Amino acid sequence: MHRNDPLKTLWVCVMFVACIGVARADDVLYLEIFINNKNTGELIEVIRKVNDWEIATADLRSMGVVFPQSTDTRLLLSSLPGVTATYDEVFQQLFINVPGSMLPLQAFSTHTKDVRKNPSRRDKGAFVNYNLVAIHDQDVGTQSSMWHELYWFSHSYYIVSNGLLQDGSVEGVDSDYVRFDTFYQKDHESDLWSATVGDVINATPTWGRSIRMGGIRIARDYELDPNLITYPLPEFYGESAVPGSVDVLINDQLRWRDDVSPGPFLIDTMPHISGAGVADIITTDLQGRQARQTLNFYVASELLSPGMLDYDLTVGFRREDFGLRSDNYTTDAVYSGSLRYGATSFFTPQVLVQGGEGLNLGGVGFSLLAGHYGVVEVSHVSSKYTNANGHQNGIGYSYNNKKIGFSTRYLKRYGHYHDLGSIDHGVMRDAQLQVAFSFFGDELGSFNLGYFRMSEPDAGVREFMSFSWSRYFRSGLTLFTNVNHQLSGMRDSVASITLSIPIGREGQGSISSVRDVDSNWRSQIQAMRNAPYEGGLGWQAAIDDSSDGNSYASLDWRGDYTETSASVYRNGGETQISSEIAGAMVFMDNSIYASRTVVDSFALVDAGQASVPVLIGNQLVGETDTDGKL
Repeated sequence: MHRNDPLKTLWVCVMFVACIGVARADDVLYLEIFINNKNTGELIEVIRKVNDWEIATADLRSMGVVFPQSTDTRLLLSSLPGVTATYDEVFQQLFINVPGSMLPLQAFSTHTKDVRKNPSRRDKGAFVNYNLVAIHDQDVGTQSSMWHELYWFSHSYYIVSNGLLQDGSVEGVDSDYVRFDTFYQKDHESDLWSATVGDVINATPTWGRSIRMGGIRIARDYELDPNLITYPLPEFYGESAVPGSVDVLINDQLRWRDDVSPGPFLIDTMPHISGAGVADIITTDLQGRQARQTLNFYVASELLSPGMLDYDLTVGFRREDFGLRSDNYTTDAVYSGSLRYGATSFFTPQVLVQGGEGLNLGGVGFSLLAGHYGVVEVSHVSSKYTNANGHQNGIGYSYNNKKIGFSTRYLKRYGHYHDLGSIDHGVMRDAQLQVAFSFFGDELGSFNLGYFRMSEPDAGVREFMSFSWSRYFRSGLTLFTNVNHQLSGMRDSVASITLSIPIGREGQGSISSVRDVDSNWRSQIQAMRNAPYEGGLGWQAAIDDSSDGNSYASLDWRGDYTETSASVYRNGGETQISSEIAGAMVFMDNSIYASRTVVDSFALVDAGQASVPVLIGNQLVGETDTDGKL
C-alpha cells in the first residue's frame, strides 16, 4: 500500500487542480459591457467558461444586439457567428465585438413624414387689407380706386371676400364695384385636407388646365403643414464599426453632423434642394480615422413620396369675365377631378377627369425619375365635346444640377380636342414645344437660352427664341443683358443691357439701354432706395433720353401701421401724379389694431408691458403699445 502512496498523491493533486479549473471556468461575474467599443452603461451577469462567455439572451437584446430568435434563455457568445469578446480583469469590463448586421439600424431624420401632432393655434377674429390709389392726369382727370380683402376667421375655417371699387371724375366714367372672389374654407389640419365653398380654382396635373368656378372644392392641402416635404428624399446608408461621428457633405458643403453608435445607419436629413447632386458621407471614429462614401442622387419635386396621395375634386359652374363682372357664371354644372399617388420613390401616376356642358374628358400620365439623370413626364388625354372627339399627347423631360439645367416639353393635340378651359374658345392650339437651357458659373456668370414654337389652326406657326446673361462682380456691379427674337413672321428682335451699381449700403442705381422692334435704342438712368423693413423713407428716380423726355420720381414711407407713396411721371410734356396708401385693420382679442398689409399670416404679440421690441428673423418689426401689444 505504501508503494502506491506517491501515485495516489499525484492523482489527488491532478483532480484538485482540475476541480479548481472547472470552478474558475464557471465563475459568475458582473461586468460592465462594451459593444463595439461603446459603453452600454449596463452591468450584467456573465458566466465565464473555458474560452467562452455565457450571457442571457434578454440582456443582449436590451443592449441592441440583433440575432435570430432563440428559445434558450442563455447562450454562448461563440455560438453567434463573427462575435468575439475581450475581458479586462482590472476594470471588470467585457468588450464584445459583433458584425454591423447584428446592430440595429440608426435613423437620422429632421423631416416630418406623418401628419402634424401639434397643429398651429388659430384664434377668432377678422381683418381687412385696403389699398387706396388716386391718379391725376392732365387729359383724363382724376381717378381713384380702392382694393379690399376681407378675412373672417375662426379656429378651423375662414371666410374671404375681395374686390375693387373704382371712381372717376371724367365724363363717361361710372363708379363701379367689381367683386373678385368670395369663399368659405374649412381646414382639417390633422388630415391635411380642406373644403372650400364659393369661388374656387380646380387643380390639375401640369398637362391639364385649371379654371375658375363657383362651387365646391375638396382637396388635399399639404401646405397646412409647412414642415412637410412631399417629394422623395434620397436615403444614405452607412455603417460604423465603433462609436464616432458622421458628416454629410452635399456638393462639397457641410449640411449635417451628428454622433453615431456602432452599427448601420440611415440618413435622410437632406436640405431643401432639387436636381442632381453629390453626397459625401464621412465617418470619423474616436481616434480620428475617417472613412468616406460618395453617392450621387437626384431630388425631384415633381414626384410624391411613397404612400402620399394628392387629390382634388371640384364641382360647380364656370366663371366668365373674371375681373370685369362680379357674378357671371354659366348655368350648366361642370366637374373636375385629379389624383396623384406616390407609388414608389421614382414613380408617381396621375389621373384627370372633367365633364359637363357636353364635355367628357379623361387622361392619365406619370412622372418617372430616370435614375440620376432627371425626370420624364408622359401623358395622354382623350375628350369628347358635342360628339366631336379629340386627344392630346404630351411628353416632357427636365434635368438640373448646381451648374446646368435643361427642360423640354411637347404637347400635341389631334382632332377636336377640348377641355373645360376651351369650351367657348373653339379648337385649341394644336401643338406647342418649349426648350430651355441654363448655365451658372462663378466666372462666366449665368445665362439662359429658350426656344418656343406654337402652332395654331388660324394663326399658323409662331417661333421665338430668348437669351439672357448676367454676371455679378465682387465690386457689387451686376451686368445683365437680354435678347428676344421672333423666328417667324416679322422676325422682330428686342434687346436690352443693364448695369446695376450699388449706391451706399442700401441704395441701387442702374444704367440701361433698350432696343425696340423698330431698331431704335433708348437709354435710361435710374436710382432707388427701398424703404427699410423696420420703417422709414424710400425713394426712386429715373430719366431717359427718348424724344418724349420721360422722367419719373417717387417717395415711399413705411410706417408702423401703413405704407404710403407719392409719384410724378412726365411723358412728352404731360404730367401724371399719383398717391397710394395701404394697410390693414385687425379685429382680435376684443380690440381693433392698425397694421401694415397682411400678406400671408399675422400674430398678435402680448408682452404685458409697453415699448418691448419685437423681432422676426432678427428684423425689428415694432414695439408694443401702451397695452403691451403689437
